[in-house]
Amino acid sequence: MAAKRHARLNLIFDADDTLWHSNLHFREVEREFAAALAAHGVEIDGAGVRDAVRRFELEVIRSHGYGRGPYVRALHLALDVLATPGTAARMRATIDEIGARFIARDCELIPGVRETLAVLAGRHRLLLFTKSQRAEQLDKLARSGLAPHFSQVEVPAEKDVAAYRRLIDVAALDPRTSYMIGNSPRSDINPALRAGLGAVYIPQAESWEREHEELDRADRRLIELDRFLQLLEIF
Repeated sequence: MAAKRHARLNLIFDADDTLWHSNLHFREVEREFAAALAAHGVEIDGAGVRDAVRRFELEVIRSHGYGRGPYVRALHLALDVLATPGTAARMRATIDEIGARFIARDCELIPGVRETLAVLAGRHRLLLFTKSQRAEQLDKLARSGLAPHFSQVEVPAEKDVAAYRRLIDVAALDPRTSYMIGNSPRSDINPALRAGLGAVYIPQAESWEREHEELDRADRRLIELDRFLQLLEIF
């Protein structure tokens, strides 16, 4: 289904792995963590490191939410079970250095994002709706140079159907003329459709496996694209 291109719409964008690369940075930090363990004599394969980090990552998300800062906390917790107390103590500074670089790292925009948003902002109302730490996301948005395109920014703890319904109320959206655009079936597409919005799915090769979910392709308001630039063809 194609949107009415010349009508003024509400276009709601996810940020991480929709506007800029994010998950690949997490995976790079995981590899740095594994390399640091190996350098300190901790013999464990990549799968073992990944399993430990993932377990604590999910625990930290429940208590501290999504984001880079919570992920660094998960690394420290994983360190405590992967290394001896003495080795863990010696590695703390190294993990803090890895974490500091990670948190300060700029996010590379996905191809086509900058020029597409510049055009769409002249045609429609653009909003940002992305989960994570609010301060972290606002900082990344400011550094991206994309902030002027968005009339409203919301950073919920989770993006479920209830969160989308709150967004509809807070932003005074007409669901009939509003579309959520993102890379995650679990957080961007399916709950938006269930809340009554249209949705545009733009997959990314580097996407967190926890965001994978079967798309609700029975919904006629679902649009699937291959590239971000294609948004200009339908909106």
